[in-house]
Amino acid sequence: MGSFRELPVFAGTSHPPRHGAVARVRVEYDAGESHPDETRPFERSGATTYRVVPFLRLLGEHGARTLVVGRLRIAAAGAGLPALTLVLCAAWSERHAWTQVPEIGPRAEELLAASLAEPAHPVSGDERSVVAVLAKAAAESSHNEVSRVRGLCYELERRFADQLASRRREAMRPLLAEIVELSIALNRARDQARAARRDGLWLWLGDEEAYRRSRAESAPGPEAPVPARMHHLALRHVDSLDVLLDEEVARLQRLLQSMSTIAVAQDAEAQQNFNVAAAATAAGLGLPALILSFYGAQAFLPLDTLDRAWRALLPIGATALLAIFVALRRLPWRARPMHYLAGALLVALLVGMLWVAGALVPTAPR
Repeated sequence: MGSFRELPVFAGTSHPPRHGAVARVRVEYDAGESHPDETRPFERSGATTYRVVPFLRLLGEHGARTLVVGRLRIAAAGAGLPALTLVLCAAWSERHAWTQVPEIGPRAEELLAASLAEPAHPVSGDERSVVAVLAKAAAESSHNEVSRVRGLCYELERRFADQLASRRREAMRPLLAEIVELSIALNRARDQARAARRDGLWLWLGDEEAYRRSRAESAPGPEAPVPARMHHLALRHVDSLDVLLDEEVARLQRLLQSMSTIAVAQDAEAQQNFNVAAAATAAGLGLPALILSFYGAQAFLPLDTLDRAWRALLPIGATALLAIFVALRRLPWRARPMHYLAGALLVALLVGMLWVAGALVPTAPR
């Protein structure tokens, strides 16, 4: 568990900051898979006002990015600085394809703390108002991060399209694994959003009466207190976050199904290509052997003159060349001129080997 550091949060990029507030920020790890229980953290914090919102961030530059899923605890007691605890439930690294990692490292933690600068919000009033505004800003920031996460889905679709069009050589299995990893990440983020929504951002831990009013009332009007209005807006951002994450998960699942279907089709096509290649090889070797056994080669051996060589090898070469060209025409993909040239060179090599072998045959005694 890291120590608290005083940092400006949701203050934007202006200098000096005109928005936001100074808060004590730290990073904490919690790999629990079950529904989060915030009762003990609330009791340990000694706070009188408490919120927990889902947290989603995509950190770093392309090629070394980190996707972080968790929740943000916001606590305040009296006139002191509010405390923000980034609870990281899971993280995925891009360095060696998208893979889940146990920790994100100190550099990523610095980026994580810096990511709390946006969106800028004016923060003022008593502790209840401050915590409510910070919770709304945090929920909005996670909601806004979905647009960057959606870019990851676009990248996976682009890689899949490049692979189908043979613009990029990449194995299908690692790409499928990355899609599964990102699907797990977005599902974990969706679980955090649903847990926060079901418990009303855990408002009831610090103010059960306000929690009951928020459950009973409809959308508060402009004359409502700041905490009530900010709490309602935070819940709306969480609801929208849940919907957007559900859409992205469904999109990844559709992409995964499409790639699985294509992978099966590619395996069938590879098997068909192998069968055609095997048939062409059998024809290219079997037909010359049949011709040799039909008319015999003893009359032409040894092949020490050009006249004997072409009379013996021309039927063999023509038959093998015809068999390979027919096989190339039967392939499921369109053969290019280079494929026909390679087939002709293979036949020439076969004929050359037969010529050399025939020339080395000792002369039979007469």
